[in-house]
Amino acid sequence: MAPSSSDSADGSSTISEIKRAPTFQTKYMDMLLSLDTIPRSHNILVACSTWIFLAGFVIFPGTFTSLQTSDSLKDDASKSKVEHAILHTVNHTPLMWVAGACCVFGILGMAALWFKWRRNYIWLISRIFLPGLLNSIAGLISTLINVYTARHGHFSLTATVTTIVTGVCTAVFTGLFFLYNNYILEKVRKGHHDEWRKIQEEKLGMNG
Repeated sequence: MAPSSSDSADGSSTISEIKRAPTFQTKYMDMLLSLDTIPRSHNILVACSTWIFLAGFVIFPGTFTSLQTSDSLKDDASKSKVEHAILHTVNHTPLMWVAGACCVFGILGMAALWFKWRRNYIWLISRIFLPGLLNSIAGLISTLINVYTARHGHFSLTATVTTIVTGVCTAVFTGLFFLYNNYILEKVRKGHHDEWRKIQEEKLGMNG
């Protein structure tokens, strides 16, 4: 049975619409599509790196010395160089090295993957900056809780250093998160929406 003229007209109209339907590819769309192309091993590696980074902050409080809480040592510390050295000693030195190694390897892993996928802002925010920020905050809170509960508010040398390090990491990851999320990625999103609006206006103009 031969197709009717109306069917032919409808088919031609559909084909015409398909041919003149605007297609575009924005940087934002490329980022979303490339999320599926990132190897699973890289997702696992970055997750391990952020957890190792957190583990370092969790281990560090175990190296805080509690000798500062001894009243006898505090009263006589100024009289004895030996006692002063004891007050600034590090408890469980091997743990300090383990904690430091965890932080270093965690940061190196995140930095390497940051460089590898530096053009995919969506992946960087969700996989590196946000987890790094949350883990840094957790490390800072853990450090302060340990100092003000188990150590009665006395900051040892390692407690002071750990507080500074976790505070700096929190500030850095906060800055990176807001920089990428609120400025860099937002600029890409705006370009995507502007392009989409332009295509829709052109489509309406052709239909009109």
